[in-house]
Amino acid sequence: MAVTIGTVAAALADTLVSDSAVTDASGVQANSGSTTLFCVKGEGTATTSTSYIKAWDATSGAPDSNNPDYIFPVPAGTSIEYVSADGNALAAGLRYWGTSTRANGSTQAATVGTLAAKFLLS
Repeated sequence: MAVTIGTVAAALADTLVSDSAVTDASGVQANSGSTTLFCVKGEGTATTSTSYIKAWDATSGAPDSNNPDYIFPVPAGTSIEYVSADGNALAAGLRYWGTSTRANGSTQAATVGTLAAKFLLS
């Protein structure tokens, strides 16, 4: 097998946001201002049921009053990555929270166990 090593013209991302205990208590502001979301890694290794990382393009607001722009399921006992090669542009910034229910609406249930998340942004 031939191996080819090339160079990358520019960095795809320059910010890594890590959260070891994502909950639904309040939305977490990962950054403010325009950014591009390239990758989300969810770690539900300590959860007992499927959890959901929900994200929206905003700089304020509580989870129970906002419908997410993105919902990333994280099956119980697993780690999963969602990658967008071109990235997803966010105009206001990245705000996120975690729940144990897929529903968009209000009254989000608390995440069961420990849900961790990492976001790769530029």
